[in-house]
Amino acid sequence: MKLTKDIMPEYPDYYEPEYPGKPLEYVKDRNGNGWLCDKGTNRDGDLKRQGCWRCDEVTFPCGGR
Repeated sequence: MKLTKDIMPEYPDYYEPEYPGKPLEYVKDRNGNGWLCDKGTNRDGDLKRQGCWRCDEVTFPCGGR
């Protein structure tokens, strides 16, 4: 379905809807640890220096259902 103005919700002129943040990707390092990184991160470089978050150090650990 193509989004057009007639099917989008109406917002007041002063309201700017919140859009999602920058694109992220899940990366595993050589030790098997999961990291949440900006999309396009160099997987072979130091993930922490590139601003990635290690999944076991944040409130939403990797893994799941």
